[in-house]
Amino acid sequence: MPPAPHPASSHEELTVDALAAGAGLPSRTIREYQTMGLLPPPERRGRVGIYRRAHLRRLELIGRLQDRGYSLAGIRDLLTSWREGNELSDILGLGPDELVYIDEPGAPATLDELARLLPQLVPDRLDDLVAVRLLEHYGPDRYCVPSPSLLQLTADALSAGYRPREVLRLLTSVHEAANVVAGAAARLLARPPAFLSADDLAQLATRGRGLLAHGTGRMTIYELGRRLDPSSPTRRNRTGR
Repeated sequence: MPPAPHPASSHEELTVDALAAGAGLPSRTIREYQTMGLLPPPERRGRVGIYRRAHLRRLELIGRLQDRGYSLAGIRDLLTSWREGNELSDILGLGPDELVYIDEPGAPATLDELARLLPQLVPDRLDDLVAVRLLEHYGPDRYCVPSPSLLQLTADALSAGYRPREVLRLLTSVHEAANVVAGAAARLLARPPAFLSADDLAQLATRGRGLLAHGTGRMTIYELGRRLDPSSPTRRNRTGR
């Protein structure tokens, strides 16, 4: 999707045709996205739908995720899962849409902000959070959050009542699994077929990052479902039923 010109103000009003022109999409695609739940509905003024800059930003996000290998159904699942999230938005200034980027924006955070988000772990277990790469330390009271999504999951689990050591165990497993997957992908890319050009290899690596991220996430969700679903043959065999 080509970059779209932003309206001058977030309050600027757009018709569906103006929104479609700004996003470089047919008007019927806008309506299809609304039907699928990918795009919030417009304000209604009589029989006219009024769209705003937020709708254009959402269309740009959908286009970026499609470019990185996401299906429309996958994008819908991601957007839906973060629709209610607001902790990071309140404290770190990240909106829910930013938590579904393939290339998540690494968020800067101070010790005070982290303590507000994770009072059960900060400051007492701060070193453990750095060790599992949930946080990166850049200097006195300067931290970066490589994956705001994982930070939100950590905050959600702690708020739900899980003990810090249980949450840290999950974060350790995620960190170890990420190292295994990244190592395997790096080894594959380091040994390309002899006939593969440098440009084709670069394109594979760029597109592959998004597909790997999405695919790894979907497989994790799939395997989690197999373990939690009482009707799963795998679960029955493991429990001896």
